[in-house]
Amino acid sequence: MATRTPHSALVEHDTIGENGLLRVSSLAELQEQGVVTATGHGHTVAVFWHNERAYAVDNRCPHMGFPLAKGICEDGVLTCYWHYARFDLDSGGAFDIWAGDLRAFPVTVRDGEVWVDLRETQSVDERYAEEVPRLEKALEQGIALNQAKAVLALRDLKPAEATKQIVAATAGYGLRRGSGRNPGGWGDGLTILTAMANLQPHLSADDQPLSLYHGTRRVGGDAMNRTERILLDPLPTAAIPAERLKRWFREYVEVRDADAAERTLRTAIATGWPPQQLLDMLAAAATDHYYRDFSHVMDTLAKAAELLDIIGWESAEAVLPALTSQWAQASREEERNAWLRPENLVAIVEAAVPELEKAIDLAAIPTGGWDDSLIDALLGDDPQRSLDALLAAFRQGLALADGAQALAYASALRLTRFPTSNEFGDWDTALHHFTYCASLAQVAKRAPSVELARGVLHGAMVVYQARFLNMPAARLPHATALAALPSDPSTLQEQLLEYCERQGGVDEAGAVTYRYLTLGHDPAPLIAALGHAVLREDPSFHDFQMLEEGVRLAQDLAAAGHSDASYQTLVAIARWQAAHAPTPRATTQTYTIARRLHRGEAVYADSSDDEGVA
Repeated sequence: MATRTPHSALVEHDTIGENGLLRVSSLAELQEQGVVTATGHGHTVAVFWHNERAYAVDNRCPHMGFPLAKGICEDGVLTCYWHYARFDLDSGGAFDIWAGDLRAFPVTVRDGEVWVDLRETQSVDERYAEEVPRLEKALEQGIALNQAKAVLALRDLKPAEATKQIVAATAGYGLRRGSGRNPGGWGDGLTILTAMANLQPHLSADDQPLSLYHGTRRVGGDAMNRTERILLDPLPTAAIPAERLKRWFREYVEVRDADAAERTLRTAIATGWPPQQLLDMLAAAATDHYYRDFSHVMDTLAKAAELLDIIGWESAEAVLPALTSQWAQASREEERNAWLRPENLVAIVEAAVPELEKAIDLAAIPTGGWDDSLIDALLGDDPQRSLDALLAAFRQGLALADGAQALAYASALRLTRFPTSNEFGDWDTALHHFTYCASLAQVAKRAPSVELARGVLHGAMVVYQARFLNMPAARLPHATALAALPSDPSTLQEQLLEYCERQGGVDEAGAVTYRYLTLGHDPAPLIAALGHAVLREDPSFHDFQMLEEGVRLAQDLAAAGHSDASYQTLVAIARWQAAHAPTPRATTQTYTIARRLHRGEAVYADSSDDEGVA
């Protein structure tokens, strides 16, 4: 028989009894009313009299927090009256997987009084261990709300360990399934996940779990409904010279044989190659051709290395082979007309490679020792001058990582100086150039090589090709105009967020960012504000990239003593975000529901509701 108690019959108690038990009501009162609610120990419980027995459950539906005391009990099943989620009244187990299990509590009837035991029976370790498989199930089921709940719970239970655990579990799922863009493995979601993990120290406490949720959601979406990949084994013998394995790998990528390339890479991993040697193999094949896959190959290489920094390089056999199909299938820009006509950029680069091999000193220690003359050459309208300037700098002892950093900064300036008179889609062109150069700079710090150095020449041609995106160049306000802006740091941060709330605030967002930084205010709160401006939206893949790559480069530039270059890079982030906001913010709506449930706040509330919701 179905039973439902009228709203007006609900009663509240707040009596804490002996041994930490909560007195709910008298048995007679429960039997008469059918359901009562009571609060205590940080919980609000609904206690039902059903089938001649008392049952106690959390009064908040685990789906979206609707008060379950308004629900219906029938044949031992409690149905929420909002979205009709069904639960086993005894155990709390959900019949509708999107809702999640409901917490049930032991009930004791003693001397005509009903008591509920709300004490925690599990240790933090036990609760934490349960949340990891819940995250994995939420990924498999594609339920974004449950992913957010698991991320919040893990972060709350063990803040110091949770990021690594969330990233490892989510990445493992994504790597096993592949993605729509790359069925062989690495997808955009994994790049986003890794980028958001990297940004954790720079975000506000509220935005840290939100950023991880963005990552889990995107990985889950990439891999949804995809079958698990068939993994190859390494070759039966590991007794193969390293140079031969590297040569084989490059040859198999050259002929687009992903399986042979994967097996070769797995053999190198099984042999015990160190991280630098593995990255060198991948980087050599990535730069055998020009600007592969519109920057995505270089982006992926950098992010795969960073992911392994987070979860441990012992996971290399799970991560790096997922890159090989992308390497084999990636486009090769030297095959496109823009690289051959009206100027043969391929021929210019090929002529410079032998000189590069003689000029570069791979033992040179990075010091940030480039100057503005190199940036000017890279941003100029003569591709030969760009390469000559790089070669001259390398001959004078500039480290490869420093040359790549200078190139990354030049590509960032294309965004800082991007006029809104361009077509909107041109933002993406400049963004691809930037992420290629910024990722190259990160890889160059890890695995410098002559083969990788070719990527700097390729990147110089990319920056040259983008010259039309700065005609006319957008300029930051002159000193008098900047002085007219507020000087208070909080006010400037608020203005930045406001300009990212509406379309058309591109130049204004750049101006307040530059004003903030040139006044000498701490960059950290501004970076956190930039992070919030991105994460509150429904960001695109490029939004995540611009934020993380930009912050990383800005930090590196500041550490190398290039303060204004660091400021200009942060301006590029601000201008990009102001151009790409606002959005519907559906992602943060889902996350906000999960966060309010996690905090015990009322998701559902009725002004006429005299019961209340905990």
